[in-house]
Amino acid sequence: MDKFFNNIWYAKFNIFSLLLLPFSLIYFIVITLRVYLYKFRFFKVSKFKVPVIIVGNISLGGSGKTPFCIWLANYLESKSISVGVISSGYKGSSKKPIIVDDESMPLVVGDEAILLSQKTSAKIVSCGNRVEATKFLLDRFKVNVIIHDDGIQHYALDRDYEIILINNSKLFGNGFLLPAGPLRELKSRISRANISILMNHESNSVYAACSVNKGIQNSITKEIKKFDQFKNKKVHLVAGIASIDNITFALDSHEVDYIVHKYEDHYQFSGNEFNAFDNDPIFLTSKDYVKLHTLDNKNIWILLHEIIPNNLLIEKVNHDLASILKYEN
Repeated sequence: MDKFFNNIWYAKFNIFSLLLLPFSLIYFIVITLRVYLYKFRFFKVSKFKVPVIIVGNISLGGSGKTPFCIWLANYLESKSISVGVISSGYKGSSKKPIIVDDESMPLVVGDEAILLSQKTSAKIVSCGNRVEATKFLLDRFKVNVIIHDDGIQHYALDRDYEIILINNSKLFGNGFLLPAGPLRELKSRISRANISILMNHESNSVYAACSVNKGIQNSITKEIKKFDQFKNKKVHLVAGIASIDNITFALDSHEVDYIVHKYEDHYQFSGNEFNAFDNDPIFLTSKDYVKLHTLDNKNIWILLHEIIPNNLLIEKVNHDLASILKYEN
């Protein structure tokens, strides 16, 4: 189903998009009414005693929200700012706010929450109800700021700063709202954010950040290799994330002979998916590996990547957040 809609949304012309346009009109009416009901406080909007930063997007699919939140949390903590992060717990089983730590399970709190906990020293809470999760975190921890991984469309949550990420390889697809296109909101929504960032884009003229692959690490031996060391070798790239474009680009650049095994975003791997791979290397993202960390398989290699923002973006974030969070610029 995901593949079907992606073929519709990112094609120059598709008859299915035209057939779905009446439903997009209904969707537009509903979301517009919802926005105004929150704007004029017919629906409750919760304001908190510490600044709230929302990181999100206006289209379906991966734009690097969690890796960017990891970078932002670590950057602010380097400024001696105590950070809390709310993750939606998507595909997790918990219905109530839960603190994420080393003992947490992806099936309970979601894979993104685990990754945030592993890659930062921030206080992480997982819950689909962002207002309740924020209250829960503030009741238990003293933090200077709360970052919400995703949440642009959660208007019940007041926010002090909005960051919208745009996937540079896909942009806005055919430009239509759901279900005819991939947009959750109109493109004009970007103008209301404090900053919009092109992800996986190399430029110093706009706010941009790249997802840089730093090599691969063996899950058992912890040995780290460069992609060049797998040149012309048969590799299985297994991924349960929304977009693998930046990964395949890196592998192509280093002439790695790979076979893609693409699963739906947040797919719950069991390890049985690798039974037919013999002794060929298996490349996994960090987000997928958190669900397989107990698997004893020496053929698994974890892709190491991080977000690298350009100087223009760092200057903008530093200028804006130093004012909001009262730290030395």
